[in-house]
Amino acid sequence: MSRTLEELQTEMIVEARKGFPILLAGVIVFLIFTLLPLVFPIETVHLVWIFGLGAIFPSGIIISKMLRINLFTTNNPVGTLGGIVAAPQAFYIPVFVIVYMNIPEYLPFTIGLLAGSHFLPYMWIYKSKAYLFVTLGACFSSLILGGFLVDQAFTLVPLAISIVYGIGVLLILRELKASLV
Repeated sequence: MSRTLEELQTEMIVEARKGFPILLAGVIVFLIFTLLPLVFPIETVHLVWIFGLGAIFPSGIIISKMLRINLFTTNNPVGTLGGIVAAPQAFYIPVFVIVYMNIPEYLPFTIGLLAGSHFLPYMWIYKSKAYLFVTLGACFSSLILGGFLVDQAFTLVPLAISIVYGIGVLLILRELKASLV
């Protein structure tokens, strides 16, 4: 039996719960990043930003398992598309390394813009305005705070991203509640 695109998207929305555990993991990681400048020298903070981002995806998987949410839908091409959309982030790593090597004070700006922008396709995949909010909120806060308040960027940008992602999670939960009623 062949399923329509609408049915495939609906299946993804229900099974993966619009992927909110990944955003929730981002909230936690970026909150930790917010506190790093209070504890470590800035050179260490730079490195934690580069390597610490790798904690978001596995943390999201752990959170999804705890909540019994399946982020890895099988036999659904929309799920495959979601994975393909996430994969290009691996190509951002060389950009982050070059920024780190040449102008490390712009890491929050660069990471915030690139990480935030990758959520835009999920607006369509999950039929979610929350992902538009996450994309615009993360990108604009990174642009403004990371681009113009560079001296405070390692505290302000992760705090802003954490808040944006947190609001995104709440918006997604509201969308899920409305769609399941």
